[in-house]
Amino acid sequence: MANPLAELFGTISGQWTLNLESRVPRIELYEKRIASSKPSLGFFVLLISSSVIATLGLISNSTAVVIGAMIVAPLMDPILSLAFGIAVADGRLIRRSAVTVSLGVTSVIAASALISMLLGISYIQSEITARTSPNLIDLGIAIAAAVAGSFSMTRERLSNSIAGVAIAVALVPPLCVSGIGLTMGSDVIAVFGRGTVAGLSNQITEGSFLLFLANLIGITFASLIVFLLQQYGSLGRCWRNVLIWLGFLGLLCIPLSSSLHDFSVRQHMDAEFRRFKSGRAQHFEVVKANPFLWSHIRILYSNVRVVDNQATLDLVLNAPEKMLTRAVLDDVFKRFKSRAVDFGLDDIDVNISVIPNRVFRYQADAL
Repeated sequence: MANPLAELFGTISGQWTLNLESRVPRIELYEKRIASSKPSLGFFVLLISSSVIATLGLISNSTAVVIGAMIVAPLMDPILSLAFGIAVADGRLIRRSAVTVSLGVTSVIAASALISMLLGISYIQSEITARTSPNLIDLGIAIAAAVAGSFSMTRERLSNSIAGVAIAVALVPPLCVSGIGLTMGSDVIAVFGRGTVAGLSNQITEGSFLLFLANLIGITFASLIVFLLQQYGSLGRCWRNVLIWLGFLGLLCIPLSSSLHDFSVRQHMDAEFRRFKSGRAQHFEVVKANPFLWSHIRILYSNVRVVDNQATLDLVLNAPEKMLTRAVLDDVFKRFKSRAVDFGLDDIDVNISVIPNRVFRYQADAL
């Protein structure tokens, strides 16, 4: 006798059932991973093209161009081959994939450095600076993207999702930022909207390469686990390599955890600026003391950088000439210094630039 509840559910849902896609046969997946581990002319043509697109997009501060470079880049394939080689304990596949990845990384950095040197780049913008301070959030993105990429690779019907995975994990742009950073001197100018900040050169190459390592290790480890869970390999044969990559992941979490704290502090300080800009900063004593003055002041630009629990705040203010005195600015500094202590910062530096607003009036018969 048929279950009436089951019949009712089938009628309402249109006979909906869970469809379990069939797995790609182990031999077929093995052959594809072997092919992807071998460096080919097409691999390097696509990789260099992606490097050129990404570098020019980063320099021109074009998000759309950088996303296009992510789609073209083929660097995800040999990394997944590396993870598969570890899962099946194939030493030759591991070594070949590692060499291909290393050659690809070197090619991307060299190409971006050459372009940056030829163009004589002396300043950077938000698309570059956004990739110089990785944290645990970036590692989480890499792991989630790796799960999606490796799982879709084992299911024929999901293979179209790999382009979205490439965009999410972004392997080539961080390497391009590293190449750009290698060609820049110590006096780097970072452009943020209408403001400029100097002295970010130390973290450009190191920070962006750390982001790439987070992506590389996160993808490899997560993909390895996905392959093992689907029984493409044996934990009994590859447990030593699993422990090694788990150790890499643990070491990577140390600097990324520190960066996550700095990221959290930066978010809190940015929230203070947003309240300030939107006119909801009445809790600031300096605003309460002179509401007329602050009603005529505009914040054109604000930026927060946190390094080793030390914050640097950059402000660009526009105000009527001679209204914004040193005493007022001293009060602003004291307020932000007290807020920095509340956020757990050791200290704070504040750089305030004031653009005076002067009005010239001419009568109709003046000339």
